[in-house]
Amino acid sequence: MLLLFSSSPIKLRYAFQFPNSVPHSVLRLCFPSTSSLHFPSQSQSRDEAVDSFTRMLSMRPPPSIIQFTKILGSLAKTNHFPTAISLFQQLQATGIAPDLFTLSILINCCCGIYSFSRSFR
Repeated sequence: MLLLFSSSPIKLRYAFQFPNSVPHSVLRLCFPSTSSLHFPSQSQSRDEAVDSFTRMLSMRPPPSIIQFTKILGSLAKTNHFPTAISLFQQLQATGIAPDLFTLSILINCCCGIYSFSRSFR
């Protein structure tokens, strides 16, 4: 797999077109800055995720949208939909542009809130 990341830009472009073909460990080698930040795991509480998100918002320059999306995704997976939506609104207020993955998580949170509210009718 490491041959994929030779000096050829075509091979690198191919790796990003098919992200499932590149192991996460290889991406960490190529982009070490993503491993230097602390990201909450699913076992961490919602408060720890919010604290990490808030700390990241105050960094100058702020981390990439990928790091914020990881936290939003972990909140969505643990059904903390209102918290994820609130953090997304804070992200928007700071002017950090979302990507397709971030918007997908936001849509899933809205759907999760809707289905949760319908189950109590």
